[in-house]
Amino acid sequence: MVCLHDAGGNGNDFAELLDELAIDQSPLSFDMPGHGRSAGLDSLGSVPAMAAHTRALLEGFGLTGVILVGEGLGGAVALETAMLDADSAAGTSLVAGVVLIGQVATVFDVSREIESLSAITAGRARREFDRTGYAPETDRAVYGKAFGEWVKTDPRATLGDRRGQADWSVGERRLAVPAMVVVGEHQDVDETETANALAAALGSVAVTLEAAGRHGVIEQPVALAALIGTFIGGLV
Repeated sequence: MVCLHDAGGNGNDFAELLDELAIDQSPLSFDMPGHGRSAGLDSLGSVPAMAAHTRALLEGFGLTGVILVGEGLGGAVALETAMLDADSAAGTSLVAGVVLIGQVATVFDVSREIESLSAITAGRARREFDRTGYAPETDRAVYGKAFGEWVKTDPRATLGDRRGQADWSVGERRLAVPAMVVVGEHQDVDETETANALAAALGSVAVTLEAAGRHGVIEQPVALAALIGTFIGGLV
């Protein structure tokens, strides 16, 4: 199992989720170039480039039959990687299934965030931590962890991420492996409807993560691990 982080995130966003998943699985995560502890300040800039990078890592480790767990932009990368896998002439399949969390689909409007990040990177605005998208009763410790991971990535990388996400689309392609779309109980109506539409387009269903907003990975890692475990159990 490989976990793919959201725009501006890093592999350690999944730390608590990895601990839960490790009880029954062998999960791992990594920092995309320009994020967290990786070298450089710039994003790869496109979902296909991130998918190619992910595929190269899977091949480098000799992995096959992997479950990809992607949050936000990481979900788009998971889908692209799985579709790239389906288009490959290789005899073995790298990807066995995908789990999508948060704002994955391109219909989510990231134009305002791109505008804000452009002003920040140009020195015209101050960088501020975004506290939106969390469940109403979120503990302060969750915000503290989220902030601690957020500051590890330069906003230039986040800007490149969001531009890449805005330019990406599933299009008419079909996913050849099972998928699960996770929707936070407290995500707004538009986000929930979009997630349901994405699940339908993928021939899947959307499942609800209770007591979470759109940041389920960090808000409810134990409950999320249970949902993922159920999904994997259905693949056997």
